[in-house]
Amino acid sequence: HYDTILCVGEFQIPEIRKQEELYNLPEKKLIITGYGQLEKLQKQYDSMEKVRRDRKKILIAPSWQEDNILDSCVDELLKEILQKGWDVVVRPHPEYVKRYGERMNAIVQRYQNYTGGDLKFELDFTTNTSIFDSDVVITDWSGTAYEFSFVTGKPAVFVDTKMKVNNPEYIKLGIEPLEIALRDKVGIRLNPQNLSGTYQRIAELVEKQEEYCKNNIALRNHYIANYGESGIVGGKYIIESLKQMAKNKKKES
Repeated sequence: HYDTILCVGEFQIPEIRKQEELYNLPEKKLIITGYGQLEKLQKQYDSMEKVRRDRKKILIAPSWQEDNILDSCVDELLKEILQKGWDVVVRPHPEYVKRYGERMNAIVQRYQNYTGGDLKFELDFTTNTSIFDSDVVITDWSGTAYEFSFVTGKPAVFVDTKMKVNNPEYIKLGIEPLEIALRDKVGIRLNPQNLSGTYQRIAELVEKQEEYCKNNIALRNHYIANYGESGIVGGKYIIESLKQMAKNKKKES
């Protein structure tokens, strides 16, 4: 129902054109602008005080779809990475807490007597500091991982739980979604049925952090258009469009 779409990057154009073809939709005007929300997060990260820590920090930030990390393998995952000299923060998706509060409470209660001192559950979602202050993020299908890796450059770990699918007809497009294609590029993937050796694999990721930073920033700049200037590009297009509409009305009158 839109005449114009402001696109994050070039990759969206073939997807939208294919949808128009499949569903006999009118052709839209596609303007490549960028992604303002990511730029907003970048500003927050750049202005953060970067604190040097003696211990590495891992953030577990799952999504809330069926069989997400918290519902399928959180205990096995924590068993692999706790008591290894790292700090581990579990930050559920706000929607998970909202919808499945009892499940979340049950998980927290399971670890209430844990005395290792390296585990924290973060249920306050008013700030993103803990996300960008981490050395690595572990998720399933949450977009938080891409925000983390594209803003900080640091690697992400994806647990291949049951896929979160908002559009079950995406296969008809014949185009691999970027969320899938990039999983092996910004970090590594783990099999939820076999998490043995997770600590060692993450430790290797952290050792290669500088290499991943270069790689992930390059990926961001390739896929996300006009990084840092999306508002300017989008704003100019909107202003010029309004001016043209005003001219057309004058001609009609």
